Amino acid sequence: MSATVRLERRMVFVNLVDRNRPWQVRLDGEPAGSIARDDVLELPVAPGPHTLQLTSTGRRCSPTQSFEARDESIVEFTCHPQPVWPLVLMAFAVPGRWIMLKKH
Repeated sequence: MSATVRLERRMVFVNLVDRNRPWQVRLDGEPAGSIARDDVLELPVAPGPHTLQLTSTGRRCSPTQSFEARDESIVEFTCHPQPVWPLVLMAFAVPGRWIMLKKH
């Protein structure tokens, strides 16, 4: 049996840096695809523990999120760039906080 990871990329404000670049999706540390602006990506996964991370250009990425997938379930995430200007400036200094990744 399998489960599904559903990832939605939202643009919460105008982001000039990553607006037109797809982000790379890493599932359990391995490349699993990419997601464009205002897109949805669904990936099949085996039941059990997993990790999810998104990367942009250079060192810009999201923190790694751990999650548990149950058999025949859908695990939903949304992602977007930092939405507030002070946090955007902080993300330039700390590129591991560039992309927000939230589990629902």
